[in-house]
Amino acid sequence: MSRSSIPKIEELTDLFALWNTYRNSRLAKGFDVASEFAKWATEVAEGLTSPGAREEFGELCEAGCFPQGLALTVLALRRAPQLEIWWSKTMGDPAGRAKAIRSLEDAAQTLESLYSGVIPLGKDGENELSRIGRIPIPRLTSELRFHIRLINLAQMFRGDHETHSPEEVAKFLLSGYVRHMTGDFHDRCVSGLVGEVIHSDRYTEDAHRMWRKRNYGRLEKHYLWMVKLLVAASVVVAHEA
Repeated sequence: MSRSSIPKIEELTDLFALWNTYRNSRLAKGFDVASEFAKWATEVAEGLTSPGAREEFGELCEAGCFPQGLALTVLALRRAPQLEIWWSKTMGDPAGRAKAIRSLEDAAQTLESLYSGVIPLGKDGENELSRIGRIPIPRLTSELRFHIRLINLAQMFRGDHETHSPEEVAKFLLSGYVRHMTGDFHDRCVSGLVGEVIHSDRYTEDAHRMWRKRNYGRLEKHYLWMVKLLVAASVVVAHEA
């Protein structure tokens, strides 16, 4: 794969317009999200504890990665253990998962039924509850149903998407981003970042290359869109930074 696959800013007009709208809305309040994002990416790189990992982060940036995009993949890898706990609970007990979904839906329907004749469920009702510092019923039931979708989404990833853990998705995202931005996998540098984040000095270049050869193709079928979105977003953000 060559770096010619990286989209040009002229090809990202919709995403660029969305980013500019958001950035300008924050600038109006005195907050420059582009410069803060760039500063955060620098802090992520400098926060890598081993000199080798910091050098590898810099080497990948010199090869073509944008610091902002690379920092996001490092963050995803760092958050994987916390997601793993939720993932295990969600995936490990089908009966418990079904019970949780039923309970959440029952709660949403109960709230809608209980308040339908007392508080309007449209905008007027939202305003009434907001004035006394309470969460409007439609927003509350929407949140409950969001968690239902999240639980179902996790099951879909485990089954249809052949996904074993959040960590392997994060590894794929890092590997895929590096490949698309530089035209090469850079297994040595990527293994250094992964080893740093998961606190393992045994995660060598050979170990990562072996993992990639066994898993990259399977994950690419389902998560390539995430890599492409990250590449496009980093092009837009870096263009404005």
